[in-house]
Amino acid sequence: MTIESSTKDRKNRDFTKFLPLVRTRKGEYVFNPEFIYQSLRRETEISKEDAKTITEQVVRFLIGANLRLITAPLIREVINVHLLKLGFEKARLQYTRIGLPFYDLKQLFAAIKEKGFWQVIVKIIKWIISEFKAVGDLIKSYN
Repeated sequence: MTIESSTKDRKNRDFTKFLPLVRTRKGEYVFNPEFIYQSLRRETEISKEDAKTITEQVVRFLIGANLRLITAPLIREVINVHLLKLGFEKARLQYTRIGLPFYDLKQLFAAIKEKGFWQVIVKIIKWIISEFKAVGDLIKSYN
């Protein structure tokens, strides 16, 4: 399996038939490992070779997991696990997703009637900003 996107590679993407569509907030897409590789290169400081290795490991894992559903956040979580397995702690921090778990967000939305819409929105924004700052401080500690 290769990440490069030559015409020959596109024709030989038979492994995609083993993966369901990727569901994102923008719709459903055919799984494309090039997106993993490109995002690793764009969002982290790892080398091309390491990005290729991680991409291949993630694709193998997703195929082996035989999942019914793949989401973009799930793919990011699997990538982060593989970054950690290979000792790329700083890259994992750079690649981490910042936000709230589904359960917490559900609880906050349920509280809108009680606390008011804007109070809930402010709480969400404060949570995200504090998480962003904490991750940023952790990344700085690797420099």
